[in-house]
Amino acid sequence: MEPASSQAKNSDQKKPSFWLLHWLGWLGYVIIFTLDNTFLVGAYNRLGIDVGIPLFFSALIAAVLTIPLRYIYQRCWHFRSSRLMAVILFASLIVALIWTPAKNIILWKFVENFDAVQALAGEGEENFSVLTLFMTVSYSFVMVLVWSTLYFSINFYYRLVSEKEQHLVAVRLSHSAQIKMLRYQINPHFLFNTLNAISTLVLKGCKDKANGMLTRLSTFLRFSLDNDPEKKIRLYEELKALMLYLEIEKTRFDERLSVRFEVEPRTESMLVPSLLLQPLVENCIKYAISKMAVDGMVEISARLSNNLLHLEVADNGPDAEIALSNNRGNVIEKSSGVGLRNIKERLTVLYPDNYQFSVHKNIPSGLRVVIELPIEES
Repeated sequence: MEPASSQAKNSDQKKPSFWLLHWLGWLGYVIIFTLDNTFLVGAYNRLGIDVGIPLFFSALIAAVLTIPLRYIYQRCWHFRSSRLMAVILFASLIVALIWTPAKNIILWKFVENFDAVQALAGEGEENFSVLTLFMTVSYSFVMVLVWSTLYFSINFYYRLVSEKEQHLVAVRLSHSAQIKMLRYQINPHFLFNTLNAISTLVLKGCKDKANGMLTRLSTFLRFSLDNDPEKKIRLYEELKALMLYLEIEKTRFDERLSVRFEVEPRTESMLVPSLLLQPLVENCIKYAISKMAVDGMVEISARLSNNLLHLEVADNGPDAEIALSNNRGNVIEKSSGVGLRNIKERLTVLYPDNYQFSVHKNIPSGLRVVIELPIEES
């Protein structure tokens, strides 16, 4: 019909028109009672289908009289329930008291050929009383009350639909903002260390090496910022971005960092959140490789098992015992900027109750992070 409040205005186009429902409702009243009287034609109904004529005029009067109720109810929408009910009952009674005499005058004229107006003027029946005009007022009151009930029911329904849609939009926007916030937290230490390493290479005269590192850095940053954080990419593209990051870090750590990939070919077409693995590798480098003088190793693996995509990132760093001596929550808090906590929060938003994330002690040393995701093919 129309919005119950200003908050529902965005759903106006989805609602049926008040005027359409209003006139169709009273037309339905005419049709229903005309058919009812037609099939029950007899001693108490001599007009048959012709009863539809007086019913039409009666419904037309009721339709006009109930229009003001719309504007009254709009102003009373936010009343507490008891006060609102009192307004509805009182307004329905007033309309019924106006409609009933007009309805009776019309029906008596058509059905009984009785002119109530002349009778009131003293012509015709001498015993005719004004109170007689209000016969069936209870019937009229109930009909107007039905109209009022339908008005509020329809508006309450569409108000609930509107609020539900607004809630879903708010949840969606909240998730979107959360994902973007988590994805765009690029570790400032990584940028600082990389730029510092490039500066050092320039000062040492290694211009080609510095230029290559700068190129890889810009490509990696462009990848991280251009990709929509709410969309998923193929694991192949994720690994390409990860290799750009690792090439930058290998330039910094030189022989101290080695990388091993064990990726099943069929996993490369699987969809994963963009920049899912880079924070895990960054965590390995910051808390393990950076503290090793030689032989630092980072292992990245991907395989399919039990209809799940298994991703693992492991290192051979010296801090595994210290990290694992704390509870898992503290380990996550100690991670790098984006870190393990960030990854878990992203996965919770993207795969609610449909993923596994765990941290284990690596053998013989270091930490191993394991992620299990549902299979999604590109």
